[in-house]
Amino acid sequence: MSIRFSRWGHIALLASLFFALHGAVASAAPPDPPPPRYRIDLLTIGPGDSLPTRGGHAALVACELLSEGREVCTVYNYGDAPFEESGIEFRFVFGHVRGFLSVVGDVYDATEHYGLHQDRDVWLQALALNDNQARLVAERLQWQADPANREYDFHHLHATCTTGIRDLLDEATGGQLKAQLSGQSDGATVRHYQQQVFDNKLLVTVLSDAAFGRLHDAPVDKYFGLLMPWNQRAYLQDVMVADPAGGETKVPLAGPPQVLAQRGGRPPISGRSRFTWYLGGIGCSLTLLFALVLRRRDGDTPSRLAGLWLVAWALPMGILGAVIVAFSMASTVPELHDNELVVSILVSDLALLAPASAWLRGKPRVPRWLRHYATARLVVVGLAVAARAAGLFIQQPWILPVASLVCGFSLWWMLRAAPKAQD
Repeated sequence: MSIRFSRWGHIALLASLFFALHGAVASAAPPDPPPPRYRIDLLTIGPGDSLPTRGGHAALVACELLSEGREVCTVYNYGDAPFEESGIEFRFVFGHVRGFLSVVGDVYDATEHYGLHQDRDVWLQALALNDNQARLVAERLQWQADPANREYDFHHLHATCTTGIRDLLDEATGGQLKAQLSGQSDGATVRHYQQQVFDNKLLVTVLSDAAFGRLHDAPVDKYFGLLMPWNQRAYLQDVMVADPAGGETKVPLAGPPQVLAQRGGRPPISGRSRFTWYLGGIGCSLTLLFALVLRRRDGDTPSRLAGLWLVAWALPMGILGAVIVAFSMASTVPELHDNELVVSILVSDLALLAPASAWLRGKPRVPRWLRHYATARLVVVGLAVAARAAGLFIQQPWILPVASLVCGFSLWWMLRAAPKAQD
């Protein structure tokens, strides 16, 4: 009996030693490392000289905080695209541009690239995100920078360098950007920003004012206004969040801007472009003035000068009308649809080149259809202008339909002097 007890005692002793040793080894194993800590900063870059850079730029800086105060910072750029490819402007118009998130380098590399090489202003702002929020942003950026995940369908309003930042920060803060900025008037429309970006660009200004429809003229709020980098620099200082340092009062999401680089010389944009207003106002005034001169000079017989006058306004009006129709029908960009100018800037004006050509060749005949067209054109465009005055049409700039109305009135008024016997 004692021998049997001794055997079980040994087994129990060995088991006790095993579990004691296992516990000692387990307690000696190193604990799981703490999750990495990050700091997130915002880079905003001013407009540049080339057309793709005139809207400014923004990027996020994710800094991993290491031991002994060291850190490794990476700049992530949501707004990259194959800008060097030929014909990218036409692909943009028809909605076929792919954007992607790229890694620029560190803050020094980004400042050198944008500030030194492109001669643009560069600002840096610290973002008041706690550890969990900063980690979410940093890990999301790392994932999106992977070549398998980085591409997206570019859209000039809803998928750009700034909207990617806006949406990510809104997610990280639990929707605070949208909650605090939505509904606050931005005091602008998309066309307002469009005309800023194209300041001092005559042809691009006129084409964009004519091609983009009424969706560019709806008022926007400050959340949407984060589309523009200079608004991000300002509006994110108005968003109040919990103090990541543990303070009781809320703090601005974005701190004061720190200047990293300054542009030399004049800024590339200084305000909203007025070229469409100037061109429309001067053009319709000259058209009406020459119609008055021709009516007194030619009497009832259109001259070669009348043919030149007709070509001078009918050709650009017709071409512009053709561009508007083509964009409205072929583009997948919604803002190029719902264009109110299709009833004001008429592609049918290209038909006026036929009588104009005859007048230039010394054949002063006035076709019957031309009289009917002049009357119908005056009525249609007049109704469009009346709809704009009544607030049914909102598309800007309103000088374009008014200029078309003046051209149509000038033609109708001049043809009244021509006798019907010439038909």
